[in-house]
Amino acid sequence: MKKILLFLLMSQLCFSQVFETVPIILNGPRDKRINMVVLGDGFTAGQQDNFIADATSLVNYIFSKSPYNQYRNYFNVYAVKVISAESGVKHPGTATDVTEPVFAVSNPNNFLGTTFDVGVHRCVYSNSTNRVTNVLASNVPDFDIAFVLGNSPEYGGCGGTYAFLSNHPSAPEIVVHELGHSFGNLADEYWFSGTGESPNKTKNNDPATNRWKNWIGTNNVGVFPYEESPTWFRPHQNCEMRYLNREFCSVCKQQLVERVHSLQNPIDSFTPSNAASINLSGPITFNVNEILPIPNTLKNTWNLNGITQSETTNSLTIAAADFPSGANTVLFSVVDNNSLLRVDNHATLHVGTISWTVNKSLSSVDVSSNQRNFSIYPNPAKSQIFIKDESRSLKNITVEIIDAAGRSLRSPQVNLLNSGEVSVNIEGLLPQTYFLRVFESKKLILTQKIIKE
Repeated sequence: MKKILLFLLMSQLCFSQVFETVPIILNGPRDKRINMVVLGDGFTAGQQDNFIADATSLVNYIFSKSPYNQYRNYFNVYAVKVISAESGVKHPGTATDVTEPVFAVSNPNNFLGTTFDVGVHRCVYSNSTNRVTNVLASNVPDFDIAFVLGNSPEYGGCGGTYAFLSNHPSAPEIVVHELGHSFGNLADEYWFSGTGESPNKTKNNDPATNRWKNWIGTNNVGVFPYEESPTWFRPHQNCEMRYLNREFCSVCKQQLVERVHSLQNPIDSFTPSNAASINLSGPITFNVNEILPIPNTLKNTWNLNGITQSETTNSLTIAAADFPSGANTVLFSVVDNNSLLRVDNHATLHVGTISWTVNKSLSSVDVSSNQRNFSIYPNPAKSQIFIKDESRSLKNITVEIIDAAGRSLRSPQVNLLNSGEVSVNIEGLLPQTYFLRVFESKKLILTQKIIKE
């Protein structure tokens, strides 16, 4: 997805302008982090130091709030010094939800067109969001999240494709709330008719089947009707998505963590690298550098030729003598077991893997490696399980099913779908837990527990 977006943004470079970009948080290479960008609007050339100070303060506040504080290591943050000809945010005085003018009508020549009165008075947005897109394309084209800070002390903000806000004293809380929309795809938990089914808004009030069923009864999560429209329900009565100066409820925290998982898996780098040649005189160490949550909630698993190893750290050392002659597979898998997550069978939805193929001959051990990011769903399943690689199409896939006693039961039918994922037929299996061993071109690429209903 990043590559597609990067191509689309780069195609617009001729319509935008390069400004100075200042890093606020740097945790790693851009292609291995979630890249957040703050754009200023209504800040003149002489006000850019003020913008950087305000942007830094906002970013520090964002990463003081849960769950962002636990996943700070997954982010880079940049501030782009967008220079406006005139200072301020536009205020046409056209809102009908208040008696205008709430404050003086103004039309400063700001670069991104940031304005109050977009639908309602306090909604700060731009009627020219393509300018925001173009500035991002020229300055940080591989961004994942962006928000615009408008230079006005008046209260305002809005979410959408990008989050917008003024630098009112409430700006830190406003940006946290608005990023809930633009980053987390969360709905307001005060009544707003413009959103439908969302991770934190639903018409399903059945506690056995609704979106946040796994959280009901914990941390004050329930199924609460909106007073203004009681056929719609929210999960909490006191969440950040309803009131400022609160914490996100458990349902919203879970959604934000899932957004982190969808954009960046925990694997930062690994050794040995691809096509390395290892001398037989000593043991071979396989190492994975991980992006750690704070505190660390990652669970690591190592396999050698399909046999689970006792090691659970990010490093495994194997004596050369322990590799049989010929092709061997070392497989590393990592999932995030954060207690903020109660997604059904989450461990199968975001599985980061590294596989090393170790070819042992009389004189040397040659190692090649491969990084993957898998989803396996649904799990539990009744008749079919789907396997998807988030980065490429699967091909030449075979599957082996192992029971709890370690016995190989059969190689089930595997169908390649047009989407590039595969379906595995598990009909006929007794309802219990199994292990799925997945091979691509006869090389083991994944071992995963599944539940047959």
